[in-house]
Amino acid sequence: MQKSQERILVTHAGSLPRGEPLGGMLIDQEAGESIDDAALKKAIDARVSYVLNKQVEVGIDEVNDGEQGRVGFQTYVAQRMSGFGGVSNRPSGKDWTTFPQYAERFLQRLPSRMGKVSNAPQAIADIKYQGTDHIAGEIERLAKMAAPIRPRVAKIFMNAASPGIIATTMLKRVLQDP
Repeated sequence: MQKSQERILVTHAGSLPRGEPLGGMLIDQEAGESIDDAALKKAIDARVSYVLNKQVEVGIDEVNDGEQGRVGFQTYVAQRMSGFGGVSNRPSGKDWTTFPQYAERFLQRLPSRMGKVSNAPQAIADIKYQGTDHIAGEIERLAKMAAPIRPRVAKIFMNAASPGIIATTMLKRVLQDP
């Protein structure tokens, strides 16, 4: 974290709205549908450039790529690690069951097509990395796209889903006794 004596430096949690057509393409990819890889790369590049410049425009000091190349802030790990499958069937949060009107209104604001945040895969086997190509591509893209804004920001960083958020989203399959 950078320090400043003149003012409070500003950053954000990391995940920013994907926008279209990128959002739909990432959801299709996560669902296993065939997508045009060149078109996806072009859409990610354009959106990363957009979010970096927008962060500078609004005065964010420590910027990132907004996780534009990822379908969501944690469920993307199933595309990069083996050991996930099926559906987690996470229970609804207590606020959703205690305040059903809130849940109804919240759901009305969501797009008609979403990724697997609410129905994420579950851990069904040992979790193992499937290589580093995805993250290497993200790092390369961010370095390239951030070059023009680097002098105007204090720091550029990348997010990673913590094991804790992955474990609470992509639950471990519980085997039933026969």
